[in-house]
Amino acid sequence: MKLSYDDLSAILGKERSTIRGQINVIKQKSESLIEELIEQNGKKRIYIPEEIKEKMLKKSKVRVNGPKRSKKEEKE
Repeated sequence: MKLSYDDLSAILGKERSTIRGQINVIKQKSESLIEELIEQNGKKRIYIPEEIKEKMLKKSKVRVNGPKRSKKEEKE
């Protein structure tokens, strides 16, 4: 999904300038993580390339809904 800074600020409930700053920090740390697309009307759209998204999803650990154990049970 390609979102503008305005879209992201509305979704996250933060100022547009905050979103721009955070995106710039991410781009400085890892240039290939976030891509920008400039539309014909001049509006920038931000997105994560599909191959990067797949790598991130493979590395993340997802917990399947199962019975929750108490801390006491975990120690045993």
